[in-house]
Amino acid sequence: MKRILLWIGSGFALLTTLIGLAFVSLGGLQMITPPSYPDASPPHDFASDFSYFRDLVLLNEVGVTEEQANAFEAIVESVEPLQSVDDLSLSMLRALAPLDSAHTTVLSPRMHRLPIRFHWTSDALIIVKATPEHKGLLGQKVLSLGGQMPEELLQNVPQLIGGGTPNWKRYRSEFLYSAPSALSVLGAQIDGLTVQLEVSSLDGARTETILEADPVEMPGDPFWDFLDAFPDNKSFETDGWVNLLTTEQSLPLYLQESDRTLFSKALPADEAVYLRVNGSFDDENETIAQFGDRVLTMIDEANAQNIIVDFRYNRGGDYTQLLPLISDLSAAVPLEGQLYLITGPNTFSAGLVAGSQFKHHIPDQLTIVGSEVGDVMRFKAEGFAPELPASKVELYITTAWGDVGKGCDWFDDCFLPNKLLVHGVGSLEVDVPVENNWRAFVNGEDLILKAIQQDIQGSSAAE
Repeated sequence: MKRILLWIGSGFALLTTLIGLAFVSLGGLQMITPPSYPDASPPHDFASDFSYFRDLVLLNEVGVTEEQANAFEAIVESVEPLQSVDDLSLSMLRALAPLDSAHTTVLSPRMHRLPIRFHWTSDALIIVKATPEHKGLLGQKVLSLGGQMPEELLQNVPQLIGGGTPNWKRYRSEFLYSAPSALSVLGAQIDGLTVQLEVSSLDGARTETILEADPVEMPGDPFWDFLDAFPDNKSFETDGWVNLLTTEQSLPLYLQESDRTLFSKALPADEAVYLRVNGSFDDENETIAQFGDRVLTMIDEANAQNIIVDFRYNRGGDYTQLLPLISDLSAAVPLEGQLYLITGPNTFSAGLVAGSQFKHHIPDQLTIVGSEVGDVMRFKAEGFAPELPASKVELYITTAWGDVGKGCDWFDDCFLPNKLLVHGVGSLEVDVPVENNWRAFVNGEDLILKAIQQDIQGSSAAE
């Protein structure tokens, strides 16, 4: 008996050792190794914050090539003495751009910002939020900022935004255009905190005005700035501002109850069920599992032939929470049915990972509608959010890769769960390219859902 117990103990020890070795060799240490933090001794000022930032990046950022490191260092060395948090935020963005990672960024920039907020449609940069004294600008198309067309300024956005797709950079420009100091870097003519603005109404009437930025720095968040376009949204210290869209008007499904992460509705005329997932995490009042059960029941009761999944604002979270729902929805599509996946620049991070898995499950029954997703197929994502000692500005630094194109090899530097749970799908090219234009957005219409409904009706007529 003792010999048997000894064999069992030895076998268990060997098995544990082999599992440990496999865990380490497959990159498991990324999950348990804490970040490295540089010394943060006083004095704490903008200069020390910038030095702290440099060391944080070099100590932790994964996958930095020698060329990228040299470009990063060259920009850091070229920065003139920092006078404000605007200078600090912009200098960090400039230094991070050559690292070519959409996730690696200034997570909580605070800058002097104009009293308006922007949103790109397919054909215009429009004003979607403003302080009460500037509410007359709501719904207007921006013709120029500081003497430059928004489209011209876009060409210089890669100086401040590295990584991601062109669609992501265009989205990120919405924040940059609200800050005079950023506009100056992008090539606009700025006078201190004032910017000359030229706009046009839908009927073609043009107006010029001078706007002055808030004397107090205001926040943003690269992964949440899209909230500015939502009805009655008061994010980022804009309580008291006026929104272009309100909850009092008729709104398209993608903007209804926009404070909810999870939303669904049956569309009997289209033999479809629509569900909107604005993040890869539980809603305040409903878990993803509960939402999934409810939606699957709705699909069954409606005998739905088509499922519409709206990921246009799924900016990320924890994709593992969504994978069971992705699998269940894929299985729920009838043999002759179709799943329509709506994507856009804010289909990002865990939202991008989760959405990609529809293509793994039902490649022949998937139609992608909308516009290009926010990141490339192989991207850095997993990481941490350190805070700078003096300014309290947060960064996001990435420590592992994901790959929804080729998939992660066993021994590459992908995050371990990605190797086990995520399948490579090649690409996520849009099958039906469509975006909401200026007029549609102002009027509360959704051309993307209309395109899906037309496709469904066309398919039904062809049968």
